[in-house]
Amino acid sequence: MAWYDIFTGNSIAKHGRRVADRDANKDDRLISMQWLAEEGTPEALLALCKRFELQLDHQIKDRDEKDECIDLLAEKGAAGLEAARIFARKSASFQNVLRLVDRVEGQSAGTALLLELLSTESVDDEFKPEKKKHLLVTLAERRDPRIVAAAAPFLADFDEGVRNGALEAIAAQEGDTGREALGAALANPREESTRIRGRLAEVFTARRWPVPEDPWLREHLPAGHALSGSYLVTAR
Repeated sequence: MAWYDIFTGNSIAKHGRRVADRDANKDDRLISMQWLAEEGTPEALLALCKRFELQLDHQIKDRDEKDECIDLLAEKGAAGLEAARIFARKSASFQNVLRLVDRVEGQSAGTALLLELLSTESVDDEFKPEKKKHLLVTLAERRDPRIVAAAAPFLADFDEGVRNGALEAIAAQEGDTGREALGAALANPREESTRIRGRLAEVFTARRWPVPEDPWLREHLPAGHALSGSYLVTAR
C-alpha cells in the first residue's frame, strides 16, 4: 500500500499522529495501530512505535495499549524489531522496545540493545541525563559480563544521578569484575557527592574488597568508615 491511499484517505502520517494522541478515542488509536501494522512498511512500523511515547493517566489502559503495540510489532518479525530498534535510538522511551526484544530474542539480546543505546550517550552531555540514567538503572537489574565496561565511563558523568546509576549497574554484577572501576571512583578526589562516596564505601565493605593503595583516599575516607589493613570497615 502506498504512503497515501486515495481511496480511503488513510496515510501513515495521519495514523502515526493518532496513535500518539492522548485526546483520540481509544478505539481509534487501536484502529490506527492495526492499520500501520497491516501497512507493514518501515515507515509505518516506525510510526506505530510512536505509541510508546504516549503516557496515559490511566496506567492499566496505557499498559494494555502498549502491550497491543508490542504484539503487533512482534507479529511483523524482523521488520517490527528493526523499526523498534530505530525508534529506541531516536527516543528517550526505550522500555517497551526492550520488552519486545526480550520477548522475541531473549534477555541477552535485550541487554545488547541497552548497551548499544548507552554507547551512543555522551559522558560530557550536560543537557540530556535522563536517558543515560534510565539505561543504567535498567542495566542494574541485569547480570551480564559486558555491563561493567559499558557503565564504567559514566562514573565520571557530570550528573550525580547518572554516576549513581553507573555505580549500581557495576555493583550489581557478580564476582570481582567491578572492583577496579569502583575503586577508581572511590579514590577520585573530584567526586564531591557524599551519597556516592558513602555508597561506594558500603559496596567495598560488604564485598570485602581491598581499597586502592591511594594516599588521598586514606586521608579522605568516606564518613562513617575506617581502614582495617586494606579493607574498609564501619567506624565504631
